[in-house]
Amino acid sequence: MKTLLRVLSWIPLPLLHRLAAMIGALVYALPTETRRVTLINLQRAMPELSDNERRRLARRSVQETIKAGFELGHMWYGSVDSVMSLIKGIQGKEHIDQALASGRSIIYCSPHLGSWELMGLYVSTLAPLTTLYKPPKIPGLNDLIAGSRARAGAELVATDRAGVVKLTRALQQGASTGILPDQQPREGGVFAPFFGHQAYTMALVSKLAARTNAVVLFTFAKRLPAGAGFELICMPADPDIANNDTVLAASALNRSVEACVRLAPEQYQWEYKRFRKRPADESERFY
Repeated sequence: MKTLLRVLSWIPLPLLHRLAAMIGALVYALPTETRRVTLINLQRAMPELSDNERRRLARRSVQETIKAGFELGHMWYGSVDSVMSLIKGIQGKEHIDQALASGRSIIYCSPHLGSWELMGLYVSTLAPLTTLYKPPKIPGLNDLIAGSRARAGAELVATDRAGVVKLTRALQQGASTGILPDQQPREGGVFAPFFGHQAYTMALVSKLAARTNAVVLFTFAKRLPAGAGFELICMPADPDIANNDTVLAASALNRSVEACVRLAPEQYQWEYKRFRKRPADESERFY
């Protein structure tokens, strides 16, 4: 796998994206689990679309997901300068500048949208960054992934209680962090609306924001057409993100994720079973 990623890192981005689009079209054409779950999620999340519109969006989503995987060679093997050169513009940079100037720590929330690896590397170049890190299921990739994420100065801490304590302390001391906010937590979450349906949602972001007075920003790296690079997009979190009511805070988090997704719905990872866990009083199973 390392050899494959190294080879992919040598392919120019426009050609790499064309290759990924071809493979993505093939994956979508087959009766795969990826296609099945993507269509289910889109039917639930965007019922206003026609069947044809939904199928076209699902096909593009699968293609964009393949692009995200193929890009990892560039993100993990490329130098910091070469990866930063892929950024062609930053929308909402003033929100980051204001947060940095305030002296407060920043929680960057980057959904599974566009290239979150690029977004993480970029914010680690701006100020000290401490992030939670769970080693991959393939142990041999650990050194590559951890090393690439830390090469611009980010500090990685374990995704356990001790790691959260270290992360909280770092935020209280003015460091920043990056979190993927749309993952279903194993525990400690609450149910909150997401695209019109209850989704088990993490409470970590709201708790960290409340304890540390951190600024919460939602960010993602939007893939530009024809392999032209990426545009970074940043927006403030919903005002209720640090509400003491965990359900209101989780609802604010999900609204913020939705706002990002609607800017580039084809680049969201719709094949993730976001609605897998259901409330106790709900018998329906989505998948």
